[in-house]
Order: sequence, then C-alpha cells, then structure tokens
Amino acid sequence: MASRTVPLADAPALWRYAGRTRQIRLALAALLLALFAASLLAAFRLHTRPTSYFASSGNGIVALDLSASIDPLANARLRTLLRTIADSDQRLGLVVFEEHAYEMLPPGTRGDELRPMLRFFGNFLAGFGRETPWSRGFLGGTSISAGLRLARQDVERAGAGSVLLISDLEDASSDLGLLTEEIGRYRRAGIPLRVLPLAPDDQSLAFFTSLVGDKAIVSDSALRKNASVAEHQTVVAPFPLLLVVLELLLLLGLAANEYAGRSLEWNAA
Repeated sequence: MASRTVPLADAPALWRYAGRTRQIRLALAALLLALFAASLLAAFRLHTRPTSYFASSGNGIVALDLSASIDPLANARLRTLLRTIADSDQRLGLVVFEEHAYEMLPPGTRGDELRPMLRFFGNFLAGFGRETPWSRGFLGGTSISAGLRLARQDVERAGAGSVLLISDLEDASSDLGLLTEEIGRYRRAGIPLRVLPLAPDDQSLAFFTSLVGDKAIVSDSALRKNASVAEHQTVVAPFPLLLVVLELLLLLGLAANEYAGRSLEWNAA
C-alpha cells in the first residue's frame, strides 16, 4: 500500500529516482515470472519410481502369462503386483500370452488402467474360480518366447523402456530353443528384462535363472516392499532438489520486490 504523499518543493528532481524504481520493479517482475515458469516445468518433469519391478525408470512393458498352467493360488501374488502398479499409476504397456501373444494395453498407458482387471485375480482355488474374459480363449499351451517377442517389439517401437515378465516359467519344450534365442535378442538390443516368478517349479526357475541371471529375478522381499509402498499410497522418488531451489529463489525474489520496489508518492509544494 502506498505511503501518504508528502509535499516537496523539489519533487521534479526525484523523477529520476522514480524511473529507476520502476525499472527495478519491472526487472523483478520478469525474474519472478521466469522463476515461476521454471518451477512449474520442474514440477511437471519430476520422475518418480513408484515401484522397483522394472529394471529402469520410465516406461515399461508387462508380459503377463495367462496360460492354464498358472496355479490359481498364485493369483493373490499377481493381484498384489498389479495393484501396486495400478496405485503407482506409472506408464506401461501390457502384453498377455499363452500359446500366442496379444497386446492388451499399448506402451505409455497409465497404470491406473490395470485396475479393472484386479477383480479377476484373487486367492481362490482351482475349479472354484470365477470366469475371466480369457479363461475360455486361453486354453492352449505356453510360449513364453511369443510374449517376450511382442514385448520387445513394443519397447523398440516406443523407443525406450524395460520388460517385466510375470509367469510360472513353465514353458513348452518345443519353445525352449525359441526362448533362448529371444533372450539373446534382448541382450544384444540392450533391453533390460526382469522376471517375477509365479510359484515356479525348481527346474523351470533354475533354467530361467541360467538364461537371465540371478539379478533379473524379482525376489519375494522386493514384492513385499513394493506392496508396502502401495498400501501407504506413496511413491519412491529422488529428492526434488531443483524444484526446492527454484521455490526458494522465488520466495527471495518476492521479498526483494517488496523491499526494493515499494511505492513512494509525492506532490509539488
């Protein structure tokens, strides 16, 4: 608020200072506007890592095994995983497979789009489970290589990302050679691959571990950790240092504007 005017005999001589004050206020206004715009941009570009399922931050492709060999008791574990990703709302694509592979969600889809699927997964016994949209269509064998091939093609088309394979790892014997070749393509293309086993037998798990390595296998502890994150409705992210610095500079700019740009009025005597 402007101060009360004071009559001055030499008021015209102060117009030079009034012009300088006006220039300072305009410069501070431009600076504050730039800081505000930079803060908004930094906020929108925050990269969160809601889960550690994917091998790298950013978009990922889930390759989900829906073959008849999946133990219905593993559905509870699968539901926990899908709920975690849905709650985090991270961007992903979804490929489902049995003998053939199908793209259910294209790369870049919000994880929240997985939520309608959750009702089809739960802890129910074989023979007493509810019917799903795929229970009648997915009655063939299992071809993990088909699912991984389509997921790899999605990653290559999207330009970035990693793949998370969710399966009991029980593959058709006729597919093992194709599976080995497909994982070799992942390695040559530099596409990160992680595997979340659903109650696999020891032989299948050992074979797959020999192909992808121990570090690619998502452990039970990682599943519990990510589930805990989802239950608390939080995300795991690095400290937004740039955003905090910009906000502090914005506050300092506002303080400087109030100090150096306050109004002074006068009139001639």
